[in-house]
Amino acid sequence: FRVFNMRVVMLLATTLLAAAAAAAVQHPRKKCELVPSVEMCRELPYNGTSFPNLAGDETAKDASDALSTFEPLVNVGCSSLLRFFLCSVYFPMCNEKIPIPIGPCRPMCETVKSRCMPLLKDFGFPWPPALECSRFPLENNNEAMCMPGPSADDSSQPIPSREKLKEKDQRRSEEDEREETVVVEDKARLPTHRACPVDQVYVNKTNACVPICTSTQGIKGLQSDREMASTFLFIFSLISVVMTSICVITTLSRKSDRSPRSFPETALLNCAAAFAGSSIVYLLSLLYREQISCTSYASHQLFIVSSVTHVPCNSAAVLLYYFGTAGRLWWIVLAYAWHSSDAPQGGTMERLRPAIEMLTWALPLLFVMIALISKSVSADPLSGICYVGAASKTQDSVFNLLREVVAVVIAAVPLLVGCLVRVGRHNSTMHHQTNPGSSALFGLVVLLYLITALFYMLSFGHGAVQESSAWDRSWNLVSAVKVLIDPILGALSAGACLISLLRDVFSSYRSPLSNKAGYVPAVPRIPQPAVPSVHTYTSTPRNNTIM
Repeated sequence: FRVFNMRVVMLLATTLLAAAAAAAVQHPRKKCELVPSVEMCRELPYNGTSFPNLAGDETAKDASDALSTFEPLVNVGCSSLLRFFLCSVYFPMCNEKIPIPIGPCRPMCETVKSRCMPLLKDFGFPWPPALECSRFPLENNNEAMCMPGPSADDSSQPIPSREKLKEKDQRRSEEDEREETVVVEDKARLPTHRACPVDQVYVNKTNACVPICTSTQGIKGLQSDREMASTFLFIFSLISVVMTSICVITTLSRKSDRSPRSFPETALLNCAAAFAGSSIVYLLSLLYREQISCTSYASHQLFIVSSVTHVPCNSAAVLLYYFGTAGRLWWIVLAYAWHSSDAPQGGTMERLRPAIEMLTWALPLLFVMIALISKSVSADPLSGICYVGAASKTQDSVFNLLREVVAVVIAAVPLLVGCLVRVGRHNSTMHHQTNPGSSALFGLVVLLYLITALFYMLSFGHGAVQESSAWDRSWNLVSAVKVLIDPILGALSAGACLISLLRDVFSSYRSPLSNKAGYVPAVPRIPQPAVPSVHTYTSTPRNNTIM
């Protein structure tokens, strides 16, 4: 068992190093760069900016293209602060001593919105979500910094109406009318694809709206959905860890009092230990959710997505995937060990035990490397946990559904064959089984895994039918199975391991003779009195011869 512990520690260290090495290739933190030569922002009082900006644009070109869509509104002159306000959003001020970009203050935004919003409504445009005033700090303080903007009085400027604009257009020449036509076409290019809800931020790399970590409406439905998912995840993870700890402590305390454990018992204990490892990661992810599953992006705390590399999120997802894969491999080993324990060639797996143990703990590292290379790590807003495959339904199917299907198929073969063999030998008096109770328990554990895995695969089928995105999942039976699959398997394996150990403990207090399977007490030899041998002598008549 000490060898087992050393292997687990070594493999855990290797996994952590692999996660750290993969996370180290993330893009370095960008320094301040010069504000590009955009006509609208030539007169800014600063010349340094950084990306991503406050609207979520990743490059200066994206910011320039987005800013150009507001040129018609700037040319109308609805507010004298509009130009500076837009430039401070798309090219925020950067100071290398301050880790976040400095954008506009909320009062300036509200002033611009109050002056320009009526004009946008006349043309049928909503106020862009990227410019929502609630996203900006109210004032400069210790927690946030912002730019109040140049002092200007917009109250004396009349708000241009749609009718006045039409009169102005009619007085233009044909060339001006053609330019106005271009302007109207430019106005139609306002970034409608960035129309995210207030509690979400558009991320260019993913071309999607990502929920804000601190938002109470990060997913569709009530906040109680997230609380319910966290509660069940915490309960099942805690059960798995506690029961596995009891199994390990009991095994270590009884090591000197019993013979070496059989291979099925060892496989079950390793299986419980693997899922207990994932349960520990779940508990830590729940306790430190914002530090692990969230990152700063455009002055917001957003859930991690696949294109944003985050060391804590990568490490948590890698460990969860490693332990989950190792637990399933140990379940497969348990299925074959259970089958071979009743077969004539059952000693083959015992001879290969060291190689099987090392391979089962090392093979998941290969899948972890593939997952990191494919950038499939993302945070699930429902549970707040970083997973491998959470970035998209395709990656979820490849890394999680396919893994489950392969494990079920491989584990079902020895279970089916073993059941058929045992049914055929049920009435045979020639069949000898060393421990029928434990054998039935191991077979039941394998069967329970197959049933749980089938429900897990059915949840993928239900998710494939749904058109909503991963962010819109609510707490229901389908999402519960997908979120709780590993803690449930951990509780099942740990419970079976604990039952097996308790059975051995109770059996040890019984008669030593009855505790030995297949033992037939010898009949005591009672010393018998020696029976004298009977010799028959032929009596010969004596002749008295007179000499």
